[in-house]
Amino acid sequence: MQVGDHTGLTGASVAAPAHSARQDNVLRDAYRLFSNGDAPGAERALAVLWADTTGAPAAALYLLGHIRRGQRRLAEAQRYFRRAIELDPAVPPYHAALGDVLSEAGAFAGAHDSYAAASRLDPRSAEVRLSLARSAMALGHFAEAEQAVRTALGLSPSCKAWTLLARALGHEDRLQEALDAAAEALVLEPENLEARLVQANLLARNGLNEKALLSLDELVAKGRATPAVLISRGVALANLARLPDAEAQFADGISRWPDHVELHRALANARWMLGERDRFTRDLEAVVARNPDNTLLRLVCADLLRRADFRLRSEELLREGLARAPEDHALLQSLGVLLDELDRTGEGLELLQRVQVRAPQVLQIRANLVCALLRLGRGDEALREIEPLRRADPLNQEWICYETMALRQLGHPRYRELCDFDLMVRPYQLSAPSGFATIETFNEALAHSLRQLHVLEAHPLDQSVREGSQTSRSLLHVDDPVIQMFLKMLDDPIRAYLDSMGDPDPSHPWSGRKTGRYRLTGAWSVKLKPGGFHINHVHPAGWISGPYYVKVPDVVANGPGQQGWVTFGEPRWPTPQCTVEKIVQPKPGLQVLFPSYFWHGTIPFSAGERMTAPLDAAPV
Repeated sequence: MQVGDHTGLTGASVAAPAHSARQDNVLRDAYRLFSNGDAPGAERALAVLWADTTGAPAAALYLLGHIRRGQRRLAEAQRYFRRAIELDPAVPPYHAALGDVLSEAGAFAGAHDSYAAASRLDPRSAEVRLSLARSAMALGHFAEAEQAVRTALGLSPSCKAWTLLARALGHEDRLQEALDAAAEALVLEPENLEARLVQANLLARNGLNEKALLSLDELVAKGRATPAVLISRGVALANLARLPDAEAQFADGISRWPDHVELHRALANARWMLGERDRFTRDLEAVVARNPDNTLLRLVCADLLRRADFRLRSEELLREGLARAPEDHALLQSLGVLLDELDRTGEGLELLQRVQVRAPQVLQIRANLVCALLRLGRGDEALREIEPLRRADPLNQEWICYETMALRQLGHPRYRELCDFDLMVRPYQLSAPSGFATIETFNEALAHSLRQLHVLEAHPLDQSVREGSQTSRSLLHVDDPVIQMFLKMLDDPIRAYLDSMGDPDPSHPWSGRKTGRYRLTGAWSVKLKPGGFHINHVHPAGWISGPYYVKVPDVVANGPGQQGWVTFGEPRWPTPQCTVEKIVQPKPGLQVLFPSYFWHGTIPFSAGERMTAPLDAAPV
């Protein structure tokens, strides 16, 4: 977000306290210099005020905050904005400016609070509403973001607002409504690049990859081939099972923008899925070597290597970066997480605690710190960190999950209330729909339809799948009669599951959300091959989740052990007193439902193919 988005940097536009005539003249000159691009001159002008006044006026602190923000001295900028608010809390731009700098620092919860304060003080500002929407989206609160954008549209319709609405609706998986919003944006500004890109990405998510590709090719032909355009074009190509062409597109982009982080990330992921496992980050590692002080490139490379289980290479990269920037928060955080995964959790915790002291509002840092505390069996300390997060965001499935782990370590009876696995994990055997003699014949037809959507044979690094593939397109928007028939079949088990909750308990994050109505927020398919499994994970975007078993290999029923079975209650990394609580055997035609905050994963299997169609549902 740029200075001036909604912060009016002129002396006249800032409703600051009354000053002496001399202070007014100094402030006017300083604001003029800053507006003309002379930040050093503005700071020199303000220095007079520090010399002959006992307290700096709020408007001067506000301007100095913007000067520090432009210098990327974000912690100082925050202090100046906060001090300006203390002196005059009724000025909306002061709160909005604090929100901007907190957003840049990744402290989205604090940013959201600041934008909310600015919005209350200036309810007619469309720009503040849009900033509020962006912060809500960063926190995963997409319904709130949608409402904020719609309010902004009521105040001042704009291409920017319609585009943001399209993004919010897209996150809610309401793809047709999102496409309609993108179309409204393009009515106002037909050549707006962001709106065109959002539209193309939505078309690709809706399975209209050829149409998306045509739109992106038109932008390229007009000389508008930005990195974002080329990334979107590569994604569309990958969705069309043209992964070598996607790799070539990303590589071409890097030849034009050699240091672009997201192009490098996309190229590395494409090479990983093409099977170049040991060398998939070769270009990224080379550019880091050429630009050793580019922390963002280094972090992305280390993260990719960590996710691909090349953890020692990842550690080497991070330590090289810290040798150059010993107090860099992002490097310390990334190394802390990596050390935790390397079972050196005590070392990692020390780094995460150092970072938290400096950036207490960044939620991801708090989450990583909580995980390390739990891994060390320090559930009491973890619970103290979790409680304010749960109060601030009571429906966040990850915070609920971490709370249950801490309660379990402490032997607290509340754990069994939140995690009654016999009550809350329920299997439902589905019957064949009309037109099919048996559930087996229906599953054969469903498997045929789903295979058309499995265009990638390798798992992306950001998914829980290992040795398999996941559809990139939501089943909710696939115009296939068998898939649509399957989605309708889910209503009976979901309604039976809702009935099993009994009366809503407002204090419970599971039954307390029951309204009697629901909507599917996600549906996809996973295909595992021999050796395949899901790492233990939760579903952050859900309330109720669960897989439908389309195809189950023989070894699940007849092989040794519990191959291919689904486990519940065990975290991704070994954690004291947090082991498997329940195991369910998959069977063709079985739909299993459970709370989205439950840890769950799959035991690897040795032969055959295992195909599922999982879902997420939320109350309405």
